[in-house]
Amino acid sequence: MSTILLTNNYKGLRLELAQQALPHGFKLLVPDEAEKEEILKLAGKADYLLVSGRLRIDFDVLQAATKLKMIQRTGVGMDTVDLDAVKSFNIPIYVNKGVNAASVAEHTVMLILACLRRLPLLDSGLKKGEFLKQGLGIEGFELNGKAVGLIGAGSIGRETAKRLKAFGVKLFYYDPVRLEESTEKPLDLNYLNLDELLRTADILSLHCPLNEKTRHIINADSIKLMKEASVLVNTARGGLVDERALVQSLLSGKLAFAGLDVFETEPLPQSSPLRSLENIVLTPHVGGVTRDSFYTMMREAMANISLFEQGQARQLENKRVYLNEK
Repeated sequence: MSTILLTNNYKGLRLELAQQALPHGFKLLVPDEAEKEEILKLAGKADYLLVSGRLRIDFDVLQAATKLKMIQRTGVGMDTVDLDAVKSFNIPIYVNKGVNAASVAEHTVMLILACLRRLPLLDSGLKKGEFLKQGLGIEGFELNGKAVGLIGAGSIGRETAKRLKAFGVKLFYYDPVRLEESTEKPLDLNYLNLDELLRTADILSLHCPLNEKTRHIINADSIKLMKEASVLVNTARGGLVDERALVQSLLSGKLAFAGLDVFETEPLPQSSPLRSLENIVLTPHVGGVTRDSFYTMMREAMANISLFEQGQARQLENKRVYLNEK
């Protein structure tokens, strides 16, 4: 019986759903805590790593995993995986492309609407006994007719565009690799270079991976290019945004509102100035996590591992991360 080591300490419903997705002939090993020391203790028993959460998979973990055959990500982000270490051990690594794209896209649209309609202020005001229908209502905006800019046009970016199209927005995007016209046209997506996108968008939404080129892609200089009183939404990775610059822009009014599901440091520290701002919506990195998406994510990740175990890795070619192209 092969053993799958989960690198997060799932409990309750999450563990129940993961166990339900476990294929026949496999054993699931779950650490008591999502700490490196716990993973190191268990790594030697693992035939497969199912990588989830913020724990970094580095040289030490891979060195301890002496039986390891393959690494499977529950999602697609590689920022918690030391790819150089993975390459040095010659361990194949696979991702779950598009598995939670619909969930993140829905969350993105929710944050955009919450920002435009000033939902946190409406909610907190009413709970304090205020009923400022005209006073706060007049400060909100419609999504209809707005220019929405997407940085990143992968699965999540495209799913977000699909949903936003129904709101009557003007859709623009930037991606290092431009989409084919056959993909752009049905989504009414218009390509712009990055600077043009920043200058054009009333609402800017981030959907790109975090890497050396994209870290702090939103910083003091890029914010200067953005429209006055525009909106920023980030459901991708916290490191894409320089939070100090973001705070200053929200305090000054350069940005009217922001919606963040991800942060440079997670969990978000109690001392973070983001917590004290009124013109921001914060959610705890739950964009891709619903009961529906979580079970699908587990089921597909486990299925990938099962196919690999059966010698059917060729069926997973479109999900493999080729490290020689890093």
